[in-house]
Amino acid sequence: MTQQEQLPSPEEMSKVFRGMQLRMRNYALHHFNTFGARTFVALQNLDLFDDPVGEPLGANMDMEVLRDPGHPRRVPLSPGPLLIYITQDEKPKRMVVEIPALLFSELHEVRKAALEELEHRLAAEGLEVTPTTRGTLGKTRQQLVSGAPHEWRTAAIELTDALGDDVLVALQGARQSLECEPVIQESLNTYVPRVIHPTVSSLDSIILAARNPEIEHPQLTEIVAGVAAKATSLREACARYYGRLGFLPLAPKYSLAEVAVRWLATKKDTDAWDEVWAWASAERGPIPRYHACSVFVQHPELVPAGKLPDLWREILAVVHTSTKKDGEDFDHEPWDLRRDLARHFSFHLEASLPDRDGASIACFFWWFAERVAALFPNDPKAAHFYRENWIKPATDRSIHIWLAASPHIGRSYLRYVTATISSPWATALLALMAGKLEQLAPWDLPAETQFLFHEALVFCLVGALPVVAEQVPDPTYAQECPLGQVALEWAAHQSEDQRKALEQLVALSRTLNSAEGLCDALRKLTERSLPDQVAVALALKAKAYTGPSVAAAVWDVLSDTEWRQRVLGGVEDRVLGLLIEGFSLLQVDAQEKWFSHLPHFVADLCEKTEDKKRCHQLFLYTIHTSLASDTVSAVRRLLNGDKKALMAEFAADYRARVEAMWPFYPAWVQGRLRALIASLRVI
Repeated sequence: MTQQEQLPSPEEMSKVFRGMQLRMRNYALHHFNTFGARTFVALQNLDLFDDPVGEPLGANMDMEVLRDPGHPRRVPLSPGPLLIYITQDEKPKRMVVEIPALLFSELHEVRKAALEELEHRLAAEGLEVTPTTRGTLGKTRQQLVSGAPHEWRTAAIELTDALGDDVLVALQGARQSLECEPVIQESLNTYVPRVIHPTVSSLDSIILAARNPEIEHPQLTEIVAGVAAKATSLREACARYYGRLGFLPLAPKYSLAEVAVRWLATKKDTDAWDEVWAWASAERGPIPRYHACSVFVQHPELVPAGKLPDLWREILAVVHTSTKKDGEDFDHEPWDLRRDLARHFSFHLEASLPDRDGASIACFFWWFAERVAALFPNDPKAAHFYRENWIKPATDRSIHIWLAASPHIGRSYLRYVTATISSPWATALLALMAGKLEQLAPWDLPAETQFLFHEALVFCLVGALPVVAEQVPDPTYAQECPLGQVALEWAAHQSEDQRKALEQLVALSRTLNSAEGLCDALRKLTERSLPDQVAVALALKAKAYTGPSVAAAVWDVLSDTEWRQRVLGGVEDRVLGLLIEGFSLLQVDAQEKWFSHLPHFVADLCEKTEDKKRCHQLFLYTIHTSLASDTVSAVRRLLNGDKKALMAEFAADYRARVEAMWPFYPAWVQGRLRALIASLRVI
């Protein structure tokens, strides 16, 4: 007779389940020596940690200091998540407290005081948080001060997660860390990565005054009119404009000059010169001085008698210091810092947000780049230090990820400016001079000043090729104004050699600005000088960013086998790199036959080159164009071809780089890479 199976009782099942939970906990945590307050509270909330761990978090907090925002032992700091105070010990110490961490305290009075301190900072001290964080704070407030453990723990985890993901909180935490003497390195190490590599979730609730300026001209006009109407002084109007739109070099209709003109229309007795420069001098950073210059460049009639030389000194501080490359001269560094930050954030955000509107992303990363630049001390040597040691390494990483992602991003003029123009702010200010150069009369200035202006103009012309030579209808950005016209106006007062050189630059730009002229220049590229070849390659890249119909015309050139062997096989490495960059941008946008053919066009060049360095570069271009099209046949072709030993060496290098970078790729980029990495077949 078979014995009847006995089912375990509910109590026995509960005991077994509890044992399984604890074993899973122990297995998950066995390799950690320590873990943070959030992990501990989360485990408690799941009833997985009941063991006592010493005194509660915040038990040694000086509650008088925490409860009193004006306490004399607090160290004065800008708004942010950190509280620093001096202890009353025999040997006083500096204590650094992260206010959000106190929300994990078991002690009700500590949690309540920390919450009230955060609310005070939000209401009275200017602590900035994203709308998402503000909403989470309102939703969790009551639960945070609850006495029920599961309630306050759940709320504490939710709010501290929001604060920890909030890029504005991280920005202010980094600023506070840098303000202190000595710098709070541990806090800096926490906040800076969240600022330099922000998550999409930390940004998506931030709303700018203008999200997509390129299609929001009526809104820009409304903002400009509102700023002029609501301000009580021209100086206040400048500050309001700078706070809303000042991070962008906008076209005349939407610039600070338009605000000044609207203000002066009803307040004719205002001393515009004194008011504008008083505002610019009170602000940090170089951008306010660009805006001040832009007012008087567009309206020279507002410059008082005898002040034109002063204006030119300010103009040259914007346009010429942006071009200096002397390693001992750091004056240009604040401008370069902002350019490099914008480029880094463009790569980072585009790789995280594929198939998005390029104009909106570009506007956002210009805004954020200026916010981050404002973190650093306001001197050129500091800008140089942070650009070299923080921004360049971050950009190397973001470029690698962006190339692997090859994201499809909508066309945008500002995106083009960010990626290609060497000195965006200098180019913008020079372009605003179109039609105003006669009144500004630079040819009446001392010879040294004229030389500096000429040098800056040529540098910006070359850095913005092909330059805008004709007036654009209703431009959005100052760089869309006709810089070529400024060059011709200046050329008329120069020596014959200089005049011809400037006229040739403008004529070349006019040719390359049309699809027909660009394609003709591509066909005859090897007949041109090296500088002209670079100009043509830059024009291709510019059109790939801005020209909606150039892909079909360029394809007719690229699909010619004889042209590829003669031109792409014969140009110098720099020119070849620029050309393939342009083709890659067109590939992502045009897709179809570009996807299937371009990787093989590049692979064919790779197979036929004898120079190892050039071959390696072409191998990487084959990988990037293959990733963009989600194909692997061109890579397999190289790995199985006559140079397979050399290609295997290149493949091993690339795979090692990818494996080292793997944790940093967005999930969708990891998916794109998997098939390619499998095809490399390198152990």
